[in-house]
Amino acid sequence: MSSEDAPTSAQLAELADVVTELAHQLDTRSPELRDVVPLTGTEIAVIRQIHRHPRSTPSQIADATGLRRSNVSTAIRALEAGGLVVRDQLEGNARSVALVPTAQASTSVARINAYWTTLLREVPDDVLAEAVNATPVLAAIAEAIRRRSEGASGPG
Repeated sequence: MSSEDAPTSAQLAELADVVTELAHQLDTRSPELRDVVPLTGTEIAVIRQIHRHPRSTPSQIADATGLRRSNVSTAIRALEAGGLVVRDQLEGNARSVALVPTAQASTSVARINAYWTTLLREVPDDVLAEAVNATPVLAAIAEAIRRRSEGASGPG
């Protein structure tokens, strides 16, 4: 991208503002989800990783999310207490555990996904189609920011 095509600071700030507002609108603390276990941002990041990659270890989760290992451990304890994950001993390694989502976690994730789908179905189809096409780009932005943050903080 040439400097002529590079987004301005104002455009980048607007992008961040819109993404933040969208995240706020998709907040899972809706009354419609009152029986879903309430989670912190860190707990959401950890349960999402466990749900996507069952049998991940705490270290793998920390690496994938960019979270500090101590924060991951705290989140895992809270998720266990909420009945959303269980620890499973890794075969051949008594000190390591794999984390597995429970049926309650799977049900909660399905309900959250259904809630999000309901909200997004209210948006015109042509706008949704463009947004869906932008998903890989937004994921790449999130990954680039995560990697930058990871490099800035060093090993956690």
